[in-house]
Amino acid sequence: MGIGTGDQTSAATIRAQLSGLGARRVLVVGNFGNGNTGDEALLARALGELPVGTEVSVLSRNPRLVEWTHVVPARPMTALSFAAGLRWCDAVLVIGGGMFGAGLPPLVRLLPRVIDAAEAAGRATTYLAIGVYPGTPARVLGRLRAAALGGRVTVRDALSARTLGVNVPDVGDLALGLRPEPAEPAEQTLAAAGVPLDAPLLLLSLKALPDAERMAELRDTCVLATRAWRDRGGTVAALALSTHADYGLGLTHRDAALAADLGIGLPVVGPQLPPALAKAVVGRAAGMLGLRLHALVFAVGMGVPCAGFDWEEKSRAFLAERGGTVLGSAAEWVDTTFAGVPA
Repeated sequence: MGIGTGDQTSAATIRAQLSGLGARRVLVVGNFGNGNTGDEALLARALGELPVGTEVSVLSRNPRLVEWTHVVPARPMTALSFAAGLRWCDAVLVIGGGMFGAGLPPLVRLLPRVIDAAEAAGRATTYLAIGVYPGTPARVLGRLRAAALGGRVTVRDALSARTLGVNVPDVGDLALGLRPEPAEPAEQTLAAAGVPLDAPLLLLSLKALPDAERMAELRDTCVLATRAWRDRGGTVAALALSTHADYGLGLTHRDAALAADLGIGLPVVGPQLPPALAKAVVGRAAGMLGLRLHALVFAVGMGVPCAGFDWEEKSRAFLAERGGTVLGSAAEWVDTTFAGVPA
């Protein structure tokens, strides 16, 4: 039931949504400062679309990291800081990602209630490009649906619109429209990581899941793809987009550790790359294969052939809408992708 939009229409919708806040002081809420490049890309894009002159304060797990990355003021994600931010602001902006779905953390479960209270207290509120997936608790879904009916929500994929069950604008993932850094800094970053620049590059983006069978499949597929790509004269590197593992898994399951565990001598680019630079690095590749959603988002946004695993709702929705390949045979995908690389 989402409103299908092209990229230009989506950008216009996003700008209209943000300018519609009519606010001078905006408190920004989201999963920022947690070492995840994808989340930082969402914030970077939103900050770039806010009207000139808007004052911003970002609620963050790591305010200093957010301030360094985005050059905007940030405050700690505590109840007292949130309350002070609500007193300071004219509007509250909740920025998307796969925020709402099954297994919500307590703070995220409570967030729509707090946002409704802020709206009732006279603050303008809006949810920008959020993901709302099956399994979202009924009370949370009800509040989000009411906000959508009030014109205060845009979503990032059609599945989120269907989950809400209302006619709501689908603006795509914010990182699709993020402006990348120029090619030169990307090449410098790759060279500093030990990636040769004189051969077609395949990037692998790994992410840990709590399913051991799927992790074994991910590992085997990446090893096969690496060997096939190298056999054709290409080079392969891993792109680490997070400093930590998801699903409460330990540091031994973080992106860079997974790449090392493949045992095939991959250079690792990242983590903690500024989001615009990470997108430019992906743009330097000839192919992207992986599990992390924003590796695929960056690839599609940069016109790089990509293949992914549809093992999470958000990745499944993105691949279905944006034409990315759901990986079957690694060797077959490598054959097809490498054949399209200019000699």
